[in-house]
Amino acid sequence: MELKLEMPFLTAFVCAFLIQLTTSVASAYTLATNNASLLWGPYRPNLYLGIRPRVPESLLLGLMWGKLGEGEQNLRHTCEQNDGLAGYGWTAYDTRHGGTQTINDTRNMVDLTTEFVKLYEGQSAGNWGLRIRGTPRKDAPDDLKTSMVFYVAMEAMPGCESCQLDISVVRKGQDHEPYVESVDIHTKHPILGVGTIHIPHSKSLERQERFSYTTKHVDTAVKTMNVTGDRFWQAKQLFLDLLKNREGEENGTRKTMIPDEPGNGNVHFVQLVFQGSFEFDILYSSHAATRRMTPIELSDELERTLNSFKPQFASVFGPKVPFNRDSHIQFGQSLFSNLLGGLGYFYGDTKVDESHAPEYEETVPEFWEKAAKARQRNKPQTKGPYELLTHVPSRSVFPRGFLWDEGFHLLPVLDWDIGLALKVVQSWLALMDADGWIAREQILGSEARSKVPDEFQVQYPHIANPPTLFLIVSRYLDILSGEKKYIGHDSVYISDAEVRKRTLLELYAKLRRHYEWFRKTQFGDVETHSIPMASQGEGYRWRGRQKQYNYASGLDDFPRAEPPDISELHVDALCWVGVMAETLEKLAKATAINQDVIEYQKHYKGIAQNLEVVHWSKNRSMYCDTRIWESAHTYTCPPGYVSLFPFMTGFLGPTHPNLNATLNLIYDPEELWTPHGVRSLSPTSTRYGTGDNYWRGPIWININYMIIERLLDLATKPGPLQERCRQIYKELRRNVVETVHKSWLETGYAWEQYGPHGGHGQRTQHFTGWTALVVKIMAFPDLEPEERFSGKIESMMEEAKDHQRFSAGAVMVAFMLVVFFCVYRRRFARLWRAIRYR
Repeated sequence: MELKLEMPFLTAFVCAFLIQLTTSVASAYTLATNNASLLWGPYRPNLYLGIRPRVPESLLLGLMWGKLGEGEQNLRHTCEQNDGLAGYGWTAYDTRHGGTQTINDTRNMVDLTTEFVKLYEGQSAGNWGLRIRGTPRKDAPDDLKTSMVFYVAMEAMPGCESCQLDISVVRKGQDHEPYVESVDIHTKHPILGVGTIHIPHSKSLERQERFSYTTKHVDTAVKTMNVTGDRFWQAKQLFLDLLKNREGEENGTRKTMIPDEPGNGNVHFVQLVFQGSFEFDILYSSHAATRRMTPIELSDELERTLNSFKPQFASVFGPKVPFNRDSHIQFGQSLFSNLLGGLGYFYGDTKVDESHAPEYEETVPEFWEKAAKARQRNKPQTKGPYELLTHVPSRSVFPRGFLWDEGFHLLPVLDWDIGLALKVVQSWLALMDADGWIAREQILGSEARSKVPDEFQVQYPHIANPPTLFLIVSRYLDILSGEKKYIGHDSVYISDAEVRKRTLLELYAKLRRHYEWFRKTQFGDVETHSIPMASQGEGYRWRGRQKQYNYASGLDDFPRAEPPDISELHVDALCWVGVMAETLEKLAKATAINQDVIEYQKHYKGIAQNLEVVHWSKNRSMYCDTRIWESAHTYTCPPGYVSLFPFMTGFLGPTHPNLNATLNLIYDPEELWTPHGVRSLSPTSTRYGTGDNYWRGPIWININYMIIERLLDLATKPGPLQERCRQIYKELRRNVVETVHKSWLETGYAWEQYGPHGGHGQRTQHFTGWTALVVKIMAFPDLEPEERFSGKIESMMEEAKDHQRFSAGAVMVAFMLVVFFCVYRRRFARLWRAIRYR
């Protein structure tokens, strides 16, 4: 098959030169290397620090801490909103290299820094190092003692004969006062190979000089246990049980320290107690590596990682005017680092109702009540185990995979590291069943289920979710074609033709199956609406509707028709099918599967047609859900996000007759416009701010991102509303960024949503999932006059290329004019303003 990869004519000759120049380098970068760099990581994002490899049934590592002697009170392990931390999160982090995290624990009176880096030399040989530093807070007493607990567990034991998790302790000192000099944990696993986790003594000469005289390593204890596999994730309770079992002993120190009993088992706890400031290292060395990880290697690699992060961030996400200030740069680095730091590797079983009960087809009146009874009657099956690599919306509240969230997460990740983004996409698509269904929420294993109420744990194969992963594949195709620029990490997904071809074919097969499943299971009855001009096959209705809720849509409690009705047609579902059809058309062209191109074009045309003849309300001047009410086609039009989907998904071009009315809805302060962003529902709706008030007024950053991105596109294309789009774009971009930035300065966190009155962060704190899209928004241009003029010249040259009107010489002249303008753009800008306001 032929892979079509066209490039814009202005960059073709440059790319050809660079490809020739870097062939030898690119050939050395293999898929094996790509996998090795992602092998280890803090892939247990629900913990303040939890490390594991991307290998099922292998090693689990974690960190706990608290004041010595306080036992259960304020012992930290899992990220919790009620821990009352002044702040926590990664300040700089790259998934392939590592980074640094700060934790400000007011109740335990200590500030922690965790620094993690990894080194890799091929597919399986990978070293990593972890450094933990602690500094008492200003209100801490001089004799503050902090208990740090590090643990390692091997999931595969005892069923794995070749697995090993042994421990050795080196002790020094007098016979009556021996102390632990170092701890070595020896590991062996059929996939990971042989390795050693080394914890050296924390009081080296260099570190004594760094800290004040109050620094003191008080004690170290090592305890080995054998526990069942379903208890590995309950390390905190296991540790507390060890302390509780010592309460009857006479020696007071024994009540605060675990028994010093290293031995054979599948879990090892290492407890270190410090007075004052402290620092210690945990070093993992693979025996397949050419050299072991040492404190010096850790320091050197950490320095390299941090020194490279900031310039790379500036290159990929450099904030544009007016956000090119130090505060916004630090803010952007923090949000993006925490998005990457929220990457998790999950492995376990899941609960699925595979009964395919007829009630789930929702084709009879009062279907929601009958479906609820079927859910109570049917017993879910335990399926799996499955594995998933995904970013989490929030480490504390939502530490698991969400299908429609992940597409938004990957938009900035794709710019930074296209290989990582595609790995995550492939991981999600691997969960697809034979029919094409992917569970919208991935709750894999007992640890993940512990965070989810019972009524939300079971997944249903008739329930869909917005297919945002198609957005990532579409942008990948744009990068390959040269339509979008990519300056992130080197990747074989760009440089290697065979990898590209294989990847695109795999993506096409999976995405087409999901597309067909979606069209089949979420179909809507267009014929019932008796609209002569309608395309009968292009109407959709989210299944799983309940009174007041539509979880499948992703917009949970956004107002829909009440009561639910089998004749409903949902405009947002139709738009998402359009996104899928457009992406698949591009994929079919790229992979030369030409016979499918016409099919997708036909579908897309029918979708665009039905948006106008089925969903556009002339009386309300907006796109609406529809249903049959009293034997007539009726519109359900609460002004809000649902009505904006045709705009956000690209169906309204520069000259579209409904564009201005849609802009009116966005920009009207009586409707959706606020000084803090576009709110989810208009105050004119009777359901504004009612019930759960989740999507009934609050401002969501993922939707605002889609609006801003679309406004930017329209602001740079000729059309009667170009200037209006530019003005709304500039205002909305500034409003959204400043809302999130101000709240971050005030609270130390990004939030799940923002209040329409005051713009305060609310709901889930440390929501660094799609709220991190602010990083991309800051990197968008400000569209000052000189930028607009430059954009027009580039647009004219693109048009010239498309129509083949100019010779190569004329093209080069035009290119030189662009260069000349870029050099002298500010002089032109001053001249433009002088003429305009004379």
